[in-house]
Amino acid sequence: MKWVILILVIIVGYAIYTDNMGGARDAAGNYNKIMRGGEK
Repeated sequence: MKWVILILVIIVGYAIYTDNMGGARDAAGNYNKIMRGGEK
């Protein structure tokens, strides 16, 4: 679980660095959907 969060932080940080916030927002939304739906 720690690794998943770490990878997400790196992706978002890279998206901010490359000025691509729209993609980062979509990725975060998809991640939240997966976590809500997939965690038991």
